[in-house]
Amino acid sequence: MKKLLLLLFLCPLLAMGQNQSKDEDQIKAVILKTFSAMKSVDSVALKSCFMSNAMLHISQVKPEGNTVREVPAAKFIQNVMTRKPGDMDERVLSWGPILIDEEIATAWVPYEFYFNGKFTHKGIDVFIFVKSGNEFKIKTLLYNMHQ
Repeated sequence: MKKLLLLLFLCPLLAMGQNQSKDEDQIKAVILKTFSAMKSVDSVALKSCFMSNAMLHISQVKPEGNTVREVPAAKFIQNVMTRKPGDMDERVLSWGPILIDEEIATAWVPYEFYFNGKFTHKGIDVFIFVKSGNEFKIKTLLYNMHQ
């Protein structure tokens, strides 16, 4: 009887862990797809990573203080499309925490950025995801840039 009760208790926990892992894998895949689409200048793939009303927020520390620029994802995608394949190469340095609660998630991702094969900056990407149907999409991307 004790074994049956223990099994009944553990089964939901194991299932939650599997779903969490599946969601984390999906979130990582969306991030990698975003970077790959930027590098290959693939507007269809890049657009599929973002919600239609997604926003990017770029934080920069300047001598006069910190500034944050806001750019609609649609404008960001248009900008990427003006590049040649291979111009933009954003690379994940490591996977920071990915936090998920049902249909919302965040991911903290240290990155390096290369333009035309040359290192230009590094920083942190902070993604906010919302589950749309069965897939996570980027709602907000906040990032900073360091030399």
